[in-house]
Amino acid sequence: MTTLPQTTPIRMPRPNGSNTGVALPGVGPVPAMVAGQQGLSLADAWRVIRGHMWLIVVMVCISAVAGFFINGYLERYYSRYTATGLIQFQPTSTYDPVHNPDPRIDYGALALELATQAQMLKHDALLTKVLINPSSEIRQTRWYQQFPSAQAAKIELAKEFTVTPIVNTRLIQVAMTTPIAVDSKTIVTEITQQHIIDQKELATEKMRLRTSMLAQRLKAIDSKKQERQLEIREKSVRLQQAGWDVNGGANSKRAEEAQLSTTQSNIAATINNLQTRLDSTLAQINRGEDPVELTNYVEGDPTIAMYRNQIDSIDMALSMNASAPNNPSTVRMTATRDIYVKKLAEARGEKSADYRKTMVDGLTNSIAADKAQFQAVSAQLEKVKQEIADLSNVYRQFLVAKDEEFALRSESHDLQEQIDQINQFGNLENSGVTWSTRPTTPEAPSFPKMSATMTMSILAGLSMALAIAFLRELTNTTVRSPRDITRIGQLNLLGMVSDINDDAQSAGAKLPLVIFEAPHAILAEQFRQVRTRMQHAASLDSTRSILITSPGAGDGKSTVACNLAAGLALNGRRILLVDANFRRPELHKIFNLTNEAGFSDALNQLDTLPQNIHESQVPNLAILTSGPKPVNATELFESQLLVDFIEKALEEFDHVVFDSGPLLVVSETVALAPRVDGVVTVVRARHNSRGLLVRMRDTLRQLKAEHLGVLLNGVRAQGGGYYGRNIKAYYAYMDDGTVSQPIPVETTPAA
Repeated sequence: MTTLPQTTPIRMPRPNGSNTGVALPGVGPVPAMVAGQQGLSLADAWRVIRGHMWLIVVMVCISAVAGFFINGYLERYYSRYTATGLIQFQPTSTYDPVHNPDPRIDYGALALELATQAQMLKHDALLTKVLINPSSEIRQTRWYQQFPSAQAAKIELAKEFTVTPIVNTRLIQVAMTTPIAVDSKTIVTEITQQHIIDQKELATEKMRLRTSMLAQRLKAIDSKKQERQLEIREKSVRLQQAGWDVNGGANSKRAEEAQLSTTQSNIAATINNLQTRLDSTLAQINRGEDPVELTNYVEGDPTIAMYRNQIDSIDMALSMNASAPNNPSTVRMTATRDIYVKKLAEARGEKSADYRKTMVDGLTNSIAADKAQFQAVSAQLEKVKQEIADLSNVYRQFLVAKDEEFALRSESHDLQEQIDQINQFGNLENSGVTWSTRPTTPEAPSFPKMSATMTMSILAGLSMALAIAFLRELTNTTVRSPRDITRIGQLNLLGMVSDINDDAQSAGAKLPLVIFEAPHAILAEQFRQVRTRMQHAASLDSTRSILITSPGAGDGKSTVACNLAAGLALNGRRILLVDANFRRPELHKIFNLTNEAGFSDALNQLDTLPQNIHESQVPNLAILTSGPKPVNATELFESQLLVDFIEKALEEFDHVVFDSGPLLVVSETVALAPRVDGVVTVVRARHNSRGLLVRMRDTLRQLKAEHLGVLLNGVRAQGGGYYGRNIKAYYAYMDDGTVSQPIPVETTPAA
């Protein structure tokens, strides 16, 4: 009885559609790769190299031997010798042995100068000059004599004569390659020597022109210097005559100016004082007051003093006769005193009037005299200031002339030093280009070189081997790896199964039942992995009828069908394995059964199904052989009889697995594919082409069959193949870290 729940619905035709990739639990379908989306990866390239390692080794060995003989042939008939010389460039414009004997190198300017010298060495004019010179040693060489003309020799010389500036140095490498060793030395020497001579002549001419220009400049500067010296002497005499110290000492004119300024200030002060006194005196006179000076002057007058003394004497006498006021003597003295008082008053009046006039006139005259003196002093001061201004201008001109004379003297000294340097070093190598290392006759040929020839030959052989290997890879359209399947696109890879010859543990077991008879072999493990992936590709609860087919014959579909059916049976499911290949039935041979009755009988008489089913040694696995070949197998598959058979079989079994013929070869498989729940296609590695796989995919798509995926069968573990490391790792893990047996590499077709 079936082990599935009784509530499982009756199988209905599954909806058709394009494959959407392997469905993993809990996630949506994984999109399939589009055809041609991936190119050749590094892993594929390394696989190709490992797979063709024998070809690479052979080609490298052959190319190495060929390189040895080629080098000998070239050395005998086509040897070339290269003579090399070094010339040194010293820039003459920056060479100053006195002030700058070791100048800092400007590598930018130096590189430009070296490039210029290199172009001059390669210039057509220099080569022509050397070749047309009758006395040139180049014309005596065998190299030159092989050319019909100097023009032809110059063309070849321009090709073989090389000039190379050496970076961050003052050196230029000059080289020539010829078939004769001594000729290369002669050519390098002659051309370089001619260039050095030309550069020396050019430098000498430049030096002569420079000396002439410097001399003319020196003459003009000396003339200007003499003019300035004469001007300095003239102005110095004029300044000294005027009392002007040209050395910055005492200046008489400045002292005279200071003295006149002081005198002018004093006179101005005196005038101010006199004017103040005059104004004050006039003011007092106008008010009727006598100035203090006037009172003192009047009282000091002798006449007034006399009268005052007389009065004083009379007053003394009167004081003595005060007791007799009426004494005639006293009366006379009183009358006399009155007369003297009157005369004193009159004298004071006259003296005051005279002194007022005298005092005012004196102050007025003094002010006028001082003003005249002030004007004279001011005129003299202005004259002195003008003289000082003129002398200051002359002094400034004197100083400017001295500065110019000093600058001209310095420039004249510098020019004279340059002329002396040129004259002193004029006989030295002043061209800037000299020999650093003269060329020698080469002893060994520069071409061919064994190392270069062997390298080129080995690289050529290696390139050819790789080209052949990758050409074989590109022209090989067979399916060999999962990448080939992804290149086709829209195909799910259920797994890969190794070739039986790469699995030593499966020896002695029947390949169709290796999952049962050798459960610990790598093949059995791979079939179990395929079973697991198939469960994720489609739910086995609804995918109960499965067709196993292949694009062509000999792909191992019967082996895969038996192992998948046995794997499902060992998983606890009741499986019916049906041989639907009426052209080449195989199941009765595999399970040692008779084939007198079977699938063809069950299709025609469904009631005979139970007695035609055979139990196998695998638990839960029953076998239905093909039976007699019907004349109308395709029509039977397209009829209701097949649907009834499947429904009848699924009443007793969990799954029905059909082993059919090649899809692209027989029509029965084409009729059977759209009527089952899922189709598994078996592709044999290195046997089926990608084009055949594309046809199979398109055929299933046209039939609207449910394509569960592709199983890649017979994958080799040899160099350039797959699974070699996986097999070793698997058995090392199973054997607790040790590999029990080596993996054989001989090839034997799988079933």
